[in-house]
Amino acid sequence: MEPILSCHWQNPDGEWALTVSRNGGSWELSASAPRWSESLPFEGPDDVRRLAQALLDLPCEPEPYECEWQLSRTEFASTDKERTHFATFALGLDPTDGHRPYLAYQSYYHTGQATGLGLEVICENPPVDHLRAQAHAFLTNLPAGRPPQQRP
Repeated sequence: MEPILSCHWQNPDGEWALTVSRNGGSWELSASAPRWSESLPFEGPDDVRRLAQALLDLPCEPEPYECEWQLSRTEFASTDKERTHFATFALGLDPTDGHRPYLAYQSYYHTGQATGLGLEVICENPPVDHLRAQAHAFLTNLPAGRPPQQRP
């Protein structure tokens, strides 16, 4: 899986990452923490295009802005071991912290009657210019995609 959009950072606990890449015929978001990582699929390339466009549209000035995606995968469907792994991925400007940019991932697991927390990965102050360059390259090179629209 070659990354298409990626954000890596380090803190005292270790290395963290949020990466979008193609895995066979699907697009996946991989969330990595120092001791755990997981990946979930996007619904399709249009969701990845929307993510790339949302990065290009991320305002430079402080204003309310958030885009969100719901990702999920069901394992062992229709059996007594059925388990659904789902997550929310968001990017935006934090209105409670001076409209600082962020990327946030929170996953959950649902089995039978129980739902439990999974992995949480939050990138505060991501490298916005780098992510915009990746998003522009992605939208320019993805077949059947519309040309990227840069925000003024």
